[in-house]
Order: sequence, then C-alpha cells, then structure tokens
Amino acid sequence: MSSAQLVALIAAVAVIILLGVIVLPLINKRQFRRMPYDQQIRILMKQAKKLVFFKNVSNGTTGTLFYVKNKRKILIYPWQLVDGKMLCTKKNPYTNWDYPEEQPAMTEDEIKQAVAELDKFNEKSLVKLYLQD
Repeated sequence: MSSAQLVALIAAVAVIILLGVIVLPLINKRQFRRMPYDQQIRILMKQAKKLVFFKNVSNGTTGTLFYVKNKRKILIYPWQLVDGKMLCTKKNPYTNWDYPEEQPAMTEDEIKQAVAELDKFNEKSLVKLYLQD
C-alpha cells in the first residue's frame, strides 16, 4: 500500500468517526425536539435503563427536564434560563404526574422521592434546576 492510499484511508476513517461522534447525535437531538409528545414519551421510556432517569432537552434559553420513574411515570419540569440558572416555570410540579395521560395524583412518598431524586440530579449536574417559591 502506498503512502497516498494510507493517508486517504486514514482520512476516510477520521471523517466517518467525526460523523458518528458529532454530527449524528446533533441530528438526533433536533429530531427528538420536533417529535410529537407521545413519541417523545415512548423514546424516553426506552432510554430509561434504571428505575430513575433524567433527560434534559434544551432549546437554547428554554427547555424541559424529564423525570422518568420506573419506566412508567413521567414528571416534567419546564424551565427557563434566568441569570444562568435553570428556573422551573411550573408553579407546583408535584401535584400530578404528567404521564400517564390520566395524570394520577402524586402520593406523599412519591413527592418525597421526586424531591430527593431532583436533589441528587442537581448535585451531579453543572447547571441546577431551581423551583419557584
């Protein structure tokens, strides 16, 4: 193999890796944001590998933090960026579950667990979610 062929092969592999690592995930994020609500819910439930799963979907200065519990219930924290902080725009996010569609009321234990899991998420995350007072 000549050196020109070797350089061309290395360049082709580098382009393929670049597409797979940078470009395709950006396309997937954009497609997720544009999907209908019910398709987003299905994808979130498939992505949840543990009993507790968080996914932050950002649209610049606004976005949504999804909290998935047991791959069955979803609580949504819509947020807006204010002074570098993610401020939840929902007055009281702990009244009802956002999914399933019947929106069952949250029990006291579920509320305590959701608050504790949000605190754990905030400890790990660089940008923390703050609830309105």
